[in-house]
Amino acid sequence: MHNVVIPFAIATAILLCDYYKKTKLWILGYALIIFGFLLYVSAFLTDDFTLKEVFLHSSRSLDLMFKLSASWAGSGGFLVWWLFVFTSLSISRRIKGYTHYNPMIVALFLVALINGAFDSLSFVPKDGMGLNPSLKTIWMLFHPPATFTAYALGFLIAIDVFAKVESEFAIGLTWLFVTLANVLGGVWSYFTLGWGGYWAWDPVETSLLLPWLSLTAYFHLRRSYLISLTGFSIAFAGFVTRGGISTLHGFAINPTSCVIVFLGIPFLIRAIKDFKIDSLKPVNAVAYSLLGSYLVCLLGVVYQIVNRVSVSVDYYNFANMPFLVAFLSLFPMCKGDWREYRNKLLAVYALSTLLAVLTVLLNFNWCAYAPKAVNVAVSFVIPLAIFSLVHSLKVDGLGLKLIHVSIPLLIIAVSVSWPYAYYSNYKSVIVGKTRLDGLNVELSSIDFKENGAVYFGGVVIPEEFVEIVKVKVDGRCVENVVRLNLPYLLSGREFIYSEPSVLNVGLDNYYLVLPNEMFFNYDLVMFTCRYLYERNETHVLKFVAKNLNVDYDKLLEKVRVWKPKGEVLILHKRIPLINLVWISCGLMVIGGVLTRWRR
Repeated sequence: MHNVVIPFAIATAILLCDYYKKTKLWILGYALIIFGFLLYVSAFLTDDFTLKEVFLHSSRSLDLMFKLSASWAGSGGFLVWWLFVFTSLSISRRIKGYTHYNPMIVALFLVALINGAFDSLSFVPKDGMGLNPSLKTIWMLFHPPATFTAYALGFLIAIDVFAKVESEFAIGLTWLFVTLANVLGGVWSYFTLGWGGYWAWDPVETSLLLPWLSLTAYFHLRRSYLISLTGFSIAFAGFVTRGGISTLHGFAINPTSCVIVFLGIPFLIRAIKDFKIDSLKPVNAVAYSLLGSYLVCLLGVVYQIVNRVSVSVDYYNFANMPFLVAFLSLFPMCKGDWREYRNKLLAVYALSTLLAVLTVLLNFNWCAYAPKAVNVAVSFVIPLAIFSLVHSLKVDGLGLKLIHVSIPLLIIAVSVSWPYAYYSNYKSVIVGKTRLDGLNVELSSIDFKENGAVYFGGVVIPEEFVEIVKVKVDGRCVENVVRLNLPYLLSGREFIYSEPSVLNVGLDNYYLVLPNEMFFNYDLVMFTCRYLYERNETHVLKFVAKNLNVDYDKLLEKVRVWKPKGEVLILHKRIPLINLVWISCGLMVIGGVLTRWRR
């Protein structure tokens, strides 16, 4: 066990005693948590590879900001940050005399301990193993911090229910950070991962949506059991994210992360105990429609966990449809009389039904790549979303107005863009000097470079090799990057990572990405081999040949005569209204900030 654990252990012992019998030593307990946290982060910044989490997720050559982000990259490190933020938030409550938060501080420390956050190595390595290639992005500095801050706030407000000190400001702040975490996750996925989409109903995405649904329902129903449900949702999301449930989020997982879900059991019991059904007036029915979606999403993720099978996006899309229709129908009536909207709503239903029928009979498609059922669903939803959007403009208060407008606007944008992002196939073009859907595309340059070094197999080797492709599209410069991770190649894992570029055309995007298959990255592979050959790294090069299933001598022959082709294959597709998705998300976040600022 690393020495950094000592202040945490002493602090949790003090706070546990403080919970049973109040003592002035609680100040020392909180101070030691913060001190231990600073020691923990400094281990990453100073390359203390004797701390196992530093060795596993960092390296000497990492930029300082990535060394900082490496401190929350691992399952244990994420929990340490969660513990730190929750402890910092709890101080104001403890000053007022409440000790209800101390047991959660102790529990988070124990879960971090079980997850190996404080494990040490029996030797002193020359370097670390480096940061996962998928995490080397600017969004790593924003999405995880928003997430563990949302987690900490979610636990805080759920414990407030037990302490009977509920704060609407804290609840609203939690909603804001949960919203930010979801939005930044979609942004990261779209602008970095290169698959062309921002939402795939992945278990990690879906589990993080759960607290957003329960909190949004709370602001319509005002029942404390929804806050308790949020506390359970936070624990469940932490378990799903760090427990290896998702193949798309298969980094920094730990089987012992299953214990995180037990932190949410008291909140689930409290939610069930306090649950009661209120009258079905419109504002309450809006909350119940959100709870219906909550159950659909929760059951889908639980089914995948229990049966270890993927759940189709069709389940989430169509099982949620009745609740989405109810939500859009009732959302404008939150502050009004449903009879005022009855005739308008009947007309909108008629229009939605007519548009859906025409989609079937006339073979009208919003997206030709998507299944017919998806196009019919979009036809039915769009008029309802427009109806909800128009009447949301009547909401009083700028902050609330922006939130209410942003949600139906987001549903419109997602309905149109998501089928293209998820279902449409890429088109390919070999870029020398050519045209792309009417746009002039000209290759500017192709550059290669080596980047970083890591500890692998007992020695320090180069970490990754990068190909940078710059093209001009109608005179605008865009840059695509594809990276080859050498340790991953040598260990037989997926080793090529492609980062996309996005070209804005109004509210639409052209999404361009280099293929990440080895066949299409011959030049990058050859550059890697040439680099190793010229530096006499023959032992590494032999392992590369073995993992590529090629003869070593034949590989050397190709390396000696290799010259870049001077052309690349670029995959592309056009995604309509995608910028409206980001505009809607931005309005929602701004609305959340304004409502908190006003309070």
